[in-house]
Amino acid sequence: MNGDDKVRIAFIGAGGICEQRHLPNLIAFPEVELVTVCNRSPESSRRIAEKWKFRRTTADWREAVNDADVDAIFIGTWPYMHREMAMAALAAGKHVFCQARMCMDWREAMQMVASAASQPQLVNMVCPPPHRVRW
Repeated sequence: MNGDDKVRIAFIGAGGICEQRHLPNLIAFPEVELVTVCNRSPESSRRIAEKWKFRRTTADWREAVNDADVDAIFIGTWPYMHREMAMAALAAGKHVFCQARMCMDWREAMQMVASAASQPQLVNMVCPPPHRVRW
């Protein structure tokens, strides 16, 4: 972490659920600082940045992942991007939170698990679904 007891977060995809649930809860903690947001369009990124007080925006999610000011990456995109983004963030030494489904299939899930296991000092989380899975 950064040494001042703050957790600096970048959001890659800050849509409806992120705005309804995650951002309001995160800003309630003084230990959280919203650093960078990357949405599909510059306009959307600017709107989110202004509303939630992010320091900056970027058009490329890789910039958020590689930003030395960021401790954790919150991935709120569609699941087809979760594996690539999560693995890049873990490789960059960032904690990762994936909104909704972890990824697209078992193979991708196992790749993500292996990547997370290779970085035991990092946290890789998936947001639990609001429903029960019946096996």
